[in-house]
Amino acid sequence: MTSATPDVIASRPPYLVAAIGFLVAMVDGYDTLMLAFIAPLISKEWALHPQTVGAIFASSYAGAAVGATAFGIAADRLGRKPMLLASLAIVGAFTMLCARSVNPGQLMALRAVAGLGLGGALSTSIALIAGNAAAHQRRAIVTRMFLGFPIGAIVGGAATAGVMASLGWRGVFLAGGICAVLLIPLVAFGARESAGGTGTPARVHSRRPLIELVSDGRAWITILFCLSVFLMLLTSNFLVSWIPTVLTLNGMSAEHAAMGAVIINCGGIVGTLILSFMIGRRSPLAPVIVCLCSGAILIALLGHGIVWPGNARFLLVFAVGLLIIGAQGCIPAMGVHLYPASVYATAGGLSVACGRLGSIIGPLVGGYLVSARLGWSRLFLLAAVPAMSAAIAMAALRLTRRREGEPQ
Repeated sequence: MTSATPDVIASRPPYLVAAIGFLVAMVDGYDTLMLAFIAPLISKEWALHPQTVGAIFASSYAGAAVGATAFGIAADRLGRKPMLLASLAIVGAFTMLCARSVNPGQLMALRAVAGLGLGGALSTSIALIAGNAAAHQRRAIVTRMFLGFPIGAIVGGAATAGVMASLGWRGVFLAGGICAVLLIPLVAFGARESAGGTGTPARVHSRRPLIELVSDGRAWITILFCLSVFLMLLTSNFLVSWIPTVLTLNGMSAEHAAMGAVIINCGGIVGTLILSFMIGRRSPLAPVIVCLCSGAILIALLGHGIVWPGNARFLLVFAVGLLIIGAQGCIPAMGVHLYPASVYATAGGLSVACGRLGSIIGPLVGGYLVSARLGWSRLFLLAAVPAMSAAIAMAALRLTRRREGEPQ
């Protein structure tokens, strides 16, 4: 009995840290998309033009892009846990301050600062979890942790829909900030930095994390990785943002069409979970390439399936989410697969930043395509191009690693 006890103690922290990271991702997912749920209330109270609402969205995404990069670099140099705590404190404080906004400009500035923390929390939690996990579990664990992001968005969206009539948009901001603050003691006392899942407390430091991303032949790998992440997020955010509108324009009720965004995210959750078992002991690159190619074909098919009767349209939307958003869920696993442990946070931050850029551009591209009245078949054929391009970039990345003799 006594000899088994240390093993049990040593084996608990990786799973505890992973569970804490899952909760961080849930709060991050909810807080990132919270504005989408309450934007109509804010717009009504302040009589905002749609462009102003879009600018508020963009400020949060831009802040997250900067925060993910800055906190990622700082985490690899100074420690992942301190930077995660700092990120959560910023998210909590400035999200609650959003409730006291008196004009759109002030709200935009506060959301930008809160976005710094959101991006930082995601990149540092990925690195913290990867550092605690054993090598053979690392890719699967960080992928399952990332499931917290869409689950947080869905659960948080449902909860917000139920309470925002009574709390108002200011109350929703307060609730979101409180959720982030409640995670601070959980991270402080439940998480620790560990060396490769050994259970031994240790910090992995890099003196020049950005240089390490491109040294030892990793320059092209980093460029292709960032390009593929950007294209994946551009595609998925176009789909999530515009599928409900497209369904409405094809005669579906607004209430029923809104389920399209939920269904595509549910498909993504299932796809990410399936892929987490596939990539546990092998490279995530080949499965992601297959998903992106297959998903691009189904996106093109959406141009015809969007007018199908009954729930057949939703089945196709679910399949697209399973493949495209499922592949997106493997981005953290690709980061820990491609880079050494010393720069996990920097690599994660860079991927989050590229993803946020895609999140900004995707809906804008969708708006242009929908307003151009190209016809649904041509519109979705064009929408499939970024997904196929992401697959090509990922295939080129895989080929680059093979030429350098690295494991695929």
